[in-house]
Amino acid sequence: MFGLVKKIVGTKNDRELKRLWPIARQVNALEPEIAALSDQQLREKTTEFKARVQDASAELRARLADLRAQLRGEPGAQGNDGDPETLRRLIEEQDKAIYAREREELAALLPQAFALVREASKRSIGLRHFDSQLLGGMVLHEGKIAEMKTGEGKTLVATLPIYLNALSSRGVHLVTVNDYLARRDVQWMGPIYHLLGLTVASIVHDTSFLFDPNYVVKDYRMLNLRPIERKEAYLADITYGTNHEFGFDYLRDNMKFSLDEYVQREVNYAIVDEVDNILIDEARTPLIISGPAEESTDKYYLIDRIIPRLRRGAVVRGDVRQEDRAEVEAQGDYTVDEKSRNVVLTESGVAKVERMLGIANLYEPSQIQVLHHVNQGLRAHTLFKRDVDYIVKDGQVIIVDEFTGRLMPGRRWSDGLHQAVEAKEGVRIERENQTLATITIQNYFRMYKKLAGMTGTADTEAVEFKNIYKLDVIVVPPNRAMVRVDHPDVVYKSEREKFIAVIDDIAECYERGQPVLVGTVSVEKSEHLSKLLKKDGVKHNVLNAVNHEAEANIIAQAGRFKAVTIATNMAGRGTDILLGGNPEFLARAELENEWVRRTAALPDGHHRYEDALQQLRERYDETVQRALKQYQPLWDPFEQAQAKALDELTAAHRSYLEASFWRARRDYDAALAAVLESASVERAAAQAGEQAVTAYGESLQAFDRVTGPHFGEEGQQRFARNLQELREALAEAGRNGAGGATAVAAARTPFDRVRLDYERALQKVLTRTAGDDDGFEAARDAYAAAERAYKEAEAAYLEHRQPYEQAVAEAQREYEATRRKYTKAVEDVREQIDQAPEEFRSRYDEAMTRYRALCADEHEKVIAAGGLYIIGTERHESRRIDNQLRGRAGRQGDPGASRFYLSLEDDLLRIFGAERIQGLMTRLGMEEGEPIEHRLITRAVANAQSKVEAHNFDIRKHLLEYDDVMNKQREVIYTRRREVLAGERLKDTVAEMIEEAALNLCALYADREAAPEEWDWQALEDACFKQFACRPGFSPEARHSLTAAQLEAELLQRVRAVYEERERSFTPPVLRQLETVVVLQTIDALWKDHLLSMDHLKEGIGLRGYGQRNPLQEYQKEGFEMFEAMMHQIDVDVVEKLFTVQIARQEDVARMEQRRPQPGRLVASGGGSPPQPSKPPAVRHEDKVGRNDPCPCGSGKKYKKCHGT
Repeated sequence: MFGLVKKIVGTKNDRELKRLWPIARQVNALEPEIAALSDQQLREKTTEFKARVQDASAELRARLADLRAQLRGEPGAQGNDGDPETLRRLIEEQDKAIYAREREELAALLPQAFALVREASKRSIGLRHFDSQLLGGMVLHEGKIAEMKTGEGKTLVATLPIYLNALSSRGVHLVTVNDYLARRDVQWMGPIYHLLGLTVASIVHDTSFLFDPNYVVKDYRMLNLRPIERKEAYLADITYGTNHEFGFDYLRDNMKFSLDEYVQREVNYAIVDEVDNILIDEARTPLIISGPAEESTDKYYLIDRIIPRLRRGAVVRGDVRQEDRAEVEAQGDYTVDEKSRNVVLTESGVAKVERMLGIANLYEPSQIQVLHHVNQGLRAHTLFKRDVDYIVKDGQVIIVDEFTGRLMPGRRWSDGLHQAVEAKEGVRIERENQTLATITIQNYFRMYKKLAGMTGTADTEAVEFKNIYKLDVIVVPPNRAMVRVDHPDVVYKSEREKFIAVIDDIAECYERGQPVLVGTVSVEKSEHLSKLLKKDGVKHNVLNAVNHEAEANIIAQAGRFKAVTIATNMAGRGTDILLGGNPEFLARAELENEWVRRTAALPDGHHRYEDALQQLRERYDETVQRALKQYQPLWDPFEQAQAKALDELTAAHRSYLEASFWRARRDYDAALAAVLESASVERAAAQAGEQAVTAYGESLQAFDRVTGPHFGEEGQQRFARNLQELREALAEAGRNGAGGATAVAAARTPFDRVRLDYERALQKVLTRTAGDDDGFEAARDAYAAAERAYKEAEAAYLEHRQPYEQAVAEAQREYEATRRKYTKAVEDVREQIDQAPEEFRSRYDEAMTRYRALCADEHEKVIAAGGLYIIGTERHESRRIDNQLRGRAGRQGDPGASRFYLSLEDDLLRIFGAERIQGLMTRLGMEEGEPIEHRLITRAVANAQSKVEAHNFDIRKHLLEYDDVMNKQREVIYTRRREVLAGERLKDTVAEMIEEAALNLCALYADREAAPEEWDWQALEDACFKQFACRPGFSPEARHSLTAAQLEAELLQRVRAVYEERERSFTPPVLRQLETVVVLQTIDALWKDHLLSMDHLKEGIGLRGYGQRNPLQEYQKEGFEMFEAMMHQIDVDVVEKLFTVQIARQEDVARMEQRRPQPGRLVASGGGSPPQPSKPPAVRHEDKVGRNDPCPCGSGKKYKKCHGT
């Protein structure tokens, strides 16, 4: 029934396309009329359209300008006394009205604008938009995602909505995945925009360019790209760039001290190319601008040394049942959860770590950082694999993109994980960074007024696009029908059987000349498959993160006759695979290899540097395997002896701790002394002396240090709470004399209870261990003997392993040196070819002629053989990535085929449901090497992928929910900064801060319910001096006669008078500038600290779940409280600085400069180092106060809640 209704009514996608087709016909009808226009008339049309859009909202814009003038407090603005909040609301409403009016006008202009772009494209670059491309352009203009198959010309499609929306003069952004595409697409599409009278720019990592057809250079990569300032690039009508550059420019802008330094305009409309890659795959990684933190890197080396000594335990997939927990933990020192990609220490593992690090309790609050680094070290060693998740190149750990297989230099894992991997690989550890500014990809792109995207694979993620970004996905039909054949999956019992079948299939295709592209999930798998193909004599290319230098060349030739290409995941995405080969790439590759052979002296028999690099890697791997085979039998017995000695040492250490009678006695004596001391001080405190109260607090802090390790977290919190109540009660008693005795007693009672609980606990230990001196001595001797045995076993193991380590290090050095030599030669040759001297140009033209003929011939052969054949050796976690691999074949109506080969040992099936499939294969009596094709198998694979997709969606949604908390705070801070920089009523804002600060002091020291004689006048005078640099000096009469309201008015009048005097002294312009600088510096300093505090809060908030509380709600609640406290502190600090800061006169500064000691100068001939300062950098020797430690001021609060704010 549902199918019948669907056939009659059509799907939502069908209905959307049906709505758009009449508009496409309007565009076609305009084609003859537009074709008759001259180039100049095309440009005049653009001017006419821009004027129409501006005229449509002219009145609204005038009203908006007036509102903004009122907000800035300009003298001529009408309604100058309007409330700032009301004005901001009206401005926002007016801006929305203008945008709505512009949207209506653009919709009316769409057919003419699209017809104009189509004509300009035909004239400038020789390409005419197909009707399907017109549909895609309409989808993008409406702020939706257009799914268009590979080869359908998405780059050309984007020109249609880009031109239309650029007519609003608000700026349009085209977001690409890398710098190369940001440059290439501007060079390629730039002539269209230029012909229509629009400017187009490109922003890349290190510079920016403006398309200028008159800018001609020898280097064709920079042809027509004139270097410009970043701000000029954003002021262009159209700006191409990567998602990272747009996001980081936004963050950098909001750290600047002048609006003139801002480079971005208000974000308006963006089209995201490869939208699934940017908005989904990269959404889990936030954009972060950071500065160096103060922590040392030594801890990573220390912890890395102990990880290999831990014994790997059970591998689980998800939560372990309670009844199975003991059995799982008994299998080793840690368990590995492959589903959640987490590692957890067992009890035996905790004991070993504590012994090796010399820690009494790894789970003490003071050791939380150590525990965190141990966990990251375990993850680095067990979950993150070299040549799968990362590679080591030039002494650096470089992450491999799990979705594309590409390297991501410059990216780093957070929370110390990258440092842990660096320690594991023995490379230089980079210091951790502290966040200065951050935003997620989701929240950055949700700031755009209109967002659209295009990709070949989005429909499977349509729900996420709708939920997160409010974007609909429309599947645009191809210009030519797709004829690719997608064969059903086949599943084998083992990976070995699967690869045998893959090799057989490849060999058959190779025999008939059909090109094959094989997708693998890791470098390791791709190289294993390469070895198997070599044994069978099948010539092939390998493309992975290790030899990524040749990516474009290898992937471009994957469609040649008899070509076999192995690639990790979607390496090469963005480069078309042409059936028969790409003559341009072939001609260029021939030139490169010809000149590389001359300069780099490639080994005999090698005509391509790609082959030389591959052989180099294989030689290195063979050397490592030979060394392993030679030396492993020598160290194996010693490694086993070391593991056994470590187990014995851990057991002896545990017995030793249990028998440590003297340790319990020592702790008890120290605690008893502290308690007795506190008792004697309490008697002195009854005299209400300030010194006695302070001493009492110090003795209780000593008691806290002793009792802390024994209570656990709950006991420590209870003790700290009682301690604070007691201190406050004693302070109150000191002020009120005998009247505070009751409060002291009330606070003292729970403290006594805690102390008695502690004494009873210690007494039990003493009772159990008393008289057991012999047992202690025996345990101590056994522990010492075990420690000696372990050290001897460890030394023997390291001694026998050292030759292997030396052999591998030598092979690594030789490999890296030769690889650098080859790649340097290739880079040099490419640079020379790019600059196109005549000797290269003539040779290139000759090669192009030859390869055009060759590729045309091979094209026919490949078509006859069946087109490009895609083989997937493993299903990815996401169906979308599988579809991307399949999408490499069958472009623009070309023939092709695809098939996925799976095994029960694949990660996806092994983690998510291999048991059922394996049981089915066993019941069916499947023989070795026999595959299974069954609907249950297909359903099981689909279910497994759905589970992972849902899991990954939850991770991204979880990240967004937490960042939404930060996003609201970020908007408040960045808006406030912009208002300050724009000078929007800054004087009024500062006056409000001063008034609020004065009223807060009155409320703090002058209780409205009490008589004036009871107010703390001295404290009020002191606070005013600290806050406002003045003492009000209230007379004795005033101290008896003023009411609270009169006090507030009087204090406010005196404070304002002081500030007005400062304004006269500094002059108003100078004071306004000072206010701007002070407010911005204070906001930035406290915002940076707030980001760190929020990071700490997020790290530990998950534990609230164990207390049956919602971690997200707790994060929202506490985050809001912390933000409110920060905003209050900003006001307090700004007022204090504005009243106390002094501006040095120019002559004073000059005099101080003359008195300052000058650095010594180096005198030398023939060069040398620049002058060095004579004063060495300051080194802080005192202990750093932790954020959760008690504040040194003695308030009893945590440092982060007191003077650490």
